[in-house]
Amino acid sequence: MLRFICCLILLLPAIGAYGQDSLSVYTWEDFLEAYTDDEEHTEDEAWEARLEELKQLHDQPLNINTATVDELLQLPFLTEEQIEQIHADIYLNGAIRHLGMLRLLRSIDDDTWRKLLLFVYAGEPAPGNLPFKERLLHGIRHTFSSRTDIPLYYRKGFVVRDGYVGDPLYHRIKYQLSGSRHLAAGLRVEKDPGERYFDTYGAYVMFSALGRADKIVAGDYRAGFGEGVVMGANGNAWGSKSMPPSHQQTGLRPMTSMDETRFLRGIAATFSLGRGWDITLMGSHRRLDATLDEEGRVHTLLQTGLHRTSAERDRQRNVAASLAGAHLGWKHGGWQAGCTGYYQHFSCLLYPGEQLHRRIYPRGRHFGATGIHYAYSAPIIRLAGETAFSPSQGGWASLNRIEWMFHRRWSAHLLQRFYSYRYHSFQSGAFGENSLNQNESGLLLRLKGNPWPRWQWLAYADFFYHPWPRYQLQRSSRGTDLSAQSGWQCTPAHLLEARYQYQRKMYADGYLAHHRIKVRWTAASRRSCRWQTTLLLHRADGQNGWGLQQTVRADLAQWGLRLNASCAAFITDGYNCRLSFYDPPLYASVCTATYFGQGIVPSLSCRWTSADNRWMVEAKYRCCRYFDRQVQSSGLQTIMGPWKQDASIGLVVRW
Repeated sequence: MLRFICCLILLLPAIGAYGQDSLSVYTWEDFLEAYTDDEEHTEDEAWEARLEELKQLHDQPLNINTATVDELLQLPFLTEEQIEQIHADIYLNGAIRHLGMLRLLRSIDDDTWRKLLLFVYAGEPAPGNLPFKERLLHGIRHTFSSRTDIPLYYRKGFVVRDGYVGDPLYHRIKYQLSGSRHLAAGLRVEKDPGERYFDTYGAYVMFSALGRADKIVAGDYRAGFGEGVVMGANGNAWGSKSMPPSHQQTGLRPMTSMDETRFLRGIAATFSLGRGWDITLMGSHRRLDATLDEEGRVHTLLQTGLHRTSAERDRQRNVAASLAGAHLGWKHGGWQAGCTGYYQHFSCLLYPGEQLHRRIYPRGRHFGATGIHYAYSAPIIRLAGETAFSPSQGGWASLNRIEWMFHRRWSAHLLQRFYSYRYHSFQSGAFGENSLNQNESGLLLRLKGNPWPRWQWLAYADFFYHPWPRYQLQRSSRGTDLSAQSGWQCTPAHLLEARYQYQRKMYADGYLAHHRIKVRWTAASRRSCRWQTTLLLHRADGQNGWGLQQTVRADLAQWGLRLNASCAAFITDGYNCRLSFYDPPLYASVCTATYFGQGIVPSLSCRWTSADNRWMVEAKYRCCRYFDRQVQSSGLQTIMGPWKQDASIGLVVRW
C-alpha cells in the first residue's frame, strides 16, 4: 500500500505539468513555505509568532507612498539601503503609481520585488488638511477572525480521572483595528486543547506620529533594539542562518500574535528629541507561570502556556514580574547608534537548582542588562553590532556583523557572536544557535549569488562553541553547521531546488552528525494550478530516513475558491533521522510537523473568499496513519491507535 502511494505521488507532477507556460502568482503560502524552509526553526514557537505578525502585515498592507522607515523595517527581507532608495525615488519623482515602478530601482531584485508585493500597495497619501479626529480615523479597517480545531480522536488525558479538565477543542478569536496612520488596536483570546476556558487573553492600542510622540503603546507589546542582545522582541525570530538579520530591530511594536509568554504588558512610548535623536521609555507588569519548590522559590519559568491539569493550573500566573527600561537612539545619514537598558524584578526568588547545566541560570530577584549598539549602511557594505553587560552575574555579550555586496549578483555575510555563560537577559532575542543568548560563541559565513539569470545559489558555514556543559553533558562542546542550496528556473513553468545540510553537535552519547538532503520540483499551469514534489533524505548515527511529499494547489478565481491537497509518505529507522514536512496551513497559521517511523500524512483544505474580499471561510482535514505502531505519544497525550485525524474551521470578516 505504501509503495503504491509513493509511485502515485511521483507520477502526479508529470500529469499536471502538461500544457504549462508560467509559474502562478507569488502568494502568501509561497512566502510562508520559503520562510519556514530552515530545519532550525521547525519547532520554534518564537519563529511561529514572528510569522503571525508578518501575516498581519500581509492582511493589512502598507501604503508604499506613506510608509515610514520603521514600518518598512518590519519586513525582514528589506535593507536600509533599499528603503532609502524607495523614499529617495518618491521624493524625486513623486508618488509611486503602480508597484511595477519599484523594479526600476537598482537594489530591488526579482526576489525582493515579488515578496514586497505581498506587503505593500500603491495608494494616495491621506489629505493633510483634515481635522485631527478625522485624520486619526482616516482609512480605518476592522478584521475579525476565528479558528476552531476539532480532533477526531481522544488522548488519554480526556478519558482518565485526574486528566485534562477541559474539552479537546482548540479555539481562538482575534479582532484588529488598522489602516489608520495614527491608530491601531487589537484584542485576542485563546483556549488550548484540554483547557476549560479562554484562559489566554490580551489587548493593545497604539498611537503613532502624534507630534513628538512617534509611538505610544498601551497593553501587550514587544520591544527590540539594536541586534537584540539586550532587548530582542522576546524571541530569537529575527533571522536564520540562511537569512541572517539585514537590519537592526525596530523598537516598539504591538503584540499581534497568539504567543502566550514572549511579550511585555504595560505602557511604552517613543519620543523624538530632534536632530536624529529619540528616546523610548517602557514599563511592564505581568504574571508568569512557574514551577516552585517547597520553599516557594522559582525552579523553572514555564513557556508552554498550557493549563490543562490541576498541576498545570497550580502553576498558572503564580509569579509577578515587573520591568522598567529605556532606549536612547541616534540616526544620521547611514549611521545609527544607541544605548539600551532595563531593570526587572520578580516577586519570588529564582533558584534553578544545582544541576550542572543549571548553575549558570539566573538567581535572585533583581536582574537587568545594558548595552550599546551601532550600525552603518552604504551601497556596497553594511556594518552593525551590539555589546552588552548583565550586572547580576557579571557577564558580557557581543554580536557584530558585516555584509559586503562585492558584485551586483553576489553578497557575503559574516556574523560573529559571543555570549558569556555569565551573561543573561530575560528580554534578549539576538541571532544564535540556541533560543537563549547565553553560553555560546560562534562565527557564521554566508554567501549568496545569482551566477546566471535563472540560477540562485546560497551557502553558509556556522561554527559554534559552548564553554559550559549543556543539558545532559559534562563538558564543553562544539558544533558545525554547513549548508548549500541552489534554485534553477529550468523553464518559465518549472523550478528545481536542491539543498544539502551537514550538522554535527554533541549530545549525551557523544557527537552526532546529521546529513540532510532536500530536492523540490515546482510546476504551474496557466489555469492557476500548482504542483510541487519534495524528496527528503536524512542520515544520522547510522540511521536512515526518507520522505516524499506531493502538494497540489488550485485557484478557481471565478468562484473565489482555493484548494490545497497534500500527501506525504515517510520511512525512518528512528527518531534521530526524523523528517519535517511543510503542510499547507489555514490562512492565519503555520503548519510544520516532524515525523519518524513509517506512515503517510494526507491533508485537504478549501478556502472561499467573497468577491469584495470581506468574507473568508476555510476548512481543513488532515490525518496521519502510522504503519509501525498502535500507540502514539506518551503520558496523558497518548493516542490509542495508529490514526490521528484533525479538522479545522476558520472565519475572517473584514469591514
